[in-house]
Amino acid sequence: MATTKDRLEELEGTLATAPEAPPVTPLARTPLATRLQEPITAQQALTGMVAWVAGLAVGIAVEPPPANPNAVDPWFVSAIGTILLVALLTTFAGFLLRRRWSMASSLLAAGLLVVSTVMCPVSGHHAGVGAWWVVQLGCGLGLLARSALGLRQASAR
Repeated sequence: MATTKDRLEELEGTLATAPEAPPVTPLARTPLATRLQEPITAQQALTGMVAWVAGLAVGIAVEPPPANPNAVDPWFVSAIGTILLVALLTTFAGFLLRRRWSMASSLLAAGLLVVSTVMCPVSGHHAGVGAWWVVQLGCGLGLLARSALGLRQASAR
């Protein structure tokens, strides 16, 4: 009858004779700045532009009038709106130039769009949350997902 000690010696003998695996060499990663300058396909650029135009058109169409149209927005709401507008203009410029950095700019703009959609009823700009809010949030999250996927897609060669 084999004891645990006998089995351990047997296993140690088989481990000692097992061949060693070759060393794994890490893959060289392309620097982010270089990757952002890579081109994107015309189809990726067109899809991004159409997604933004459709998402903004739907989001604006379903938004109800503000609860208090004469209320002054806090400075940070105006700052977010300004940054969103600049990021959106940068996104479209990048799409026209067909560069991957347009997807990064689109990601920033979509993130700001989601933040502003969430802040809208919280800040009192609109009276409450309704179907319009769900549709706007869906448009923003869809643009966020499209931008993230565009950044991860292989570059055009």
